[in-house]
Amino acid sequence: MKPLFFLSLALFIVAMPYAAIAQSQYMLNRNLVFAEGTADVTGQNDSARISLSVQSEAREMEEAAADNVTKTEAVLQAVKALRIKDLKVKTRNYSVTPQKDFKAKPPVTKGYEVRNEIEITTEGFAPKELSDQVSKVIETSLKNGANTVNNIQFYVKDKQMLEKQGLSLATKEAMAQAQILASAAGVKLGRIVSISTQPIAVPIRAEMFRSAGVAAQDASMKPPIESGESKIYFHVSVVYEIME
Repeated sequence: MKPLFFLSLALFIVAMPYAAIAQSQYMLNRNLVFAEGTADVTGQNDSARISLSVQSEAREMEEAAADNVTKTEAVLQAVKALRIKDLKVKTRNYSVTPQKDFKAKPPVTKGYEVRNEIEITTEGFAPKELSDQVSKVIETSLKNGANTVNNIQFYVKDKQMLEKQGLSLATKEAMAQAQILASAAGVKLGRIVSISTQPIAVPIRAEMFRSAGVAAQDASMKPPIESGESKIYFHVSVVYEIME
């Protein structure tokens, strides 16, 4: 049984390229019309993912690590105390980096930097409410020990309706282009023999009116945030037979 199985598998693998070539040759030997359509749809962002960092420095690694734990816990507790519905908070990308004094010969370690990244996600809110929440999360985090706002990514939680709309528009455009080509060439279109698509999401990030690196003591004001919109671009290719 095993030799027969491996023989069948080998024949299948060998036959695959010939099947592809035969299919391509089959397409080339037919009278076809190729057309393409594009579309983009825009949706109001209703969700946000915020990345913040807590950074601690000290002469001894244990001291820097302990300080970072204290500050990180303070940030986590303060953000959770905002009681935003279904808020997701997690830590990630914990790192310890020795700080070198390169003026010394040879270079010596003069201290340690401990960095802990916090990711906060809030989803499914109206634009103004979402913007207010993001601003409040940043302000609260900076006041309680976070040092840096790494980035803010706004997005649409449920893109299904946008994708349906975009696919429909791009497909209709491709079909209309095929009709124009056929009419110009004086032929009639037959059935569709191939259709394909490739959606490309382009998230839009909020513009913050302050530096990404912000000291906690400077965070007395909420940073102005706009949630913005997200666009999804679609490309549809369609192939028709020409009726004889």
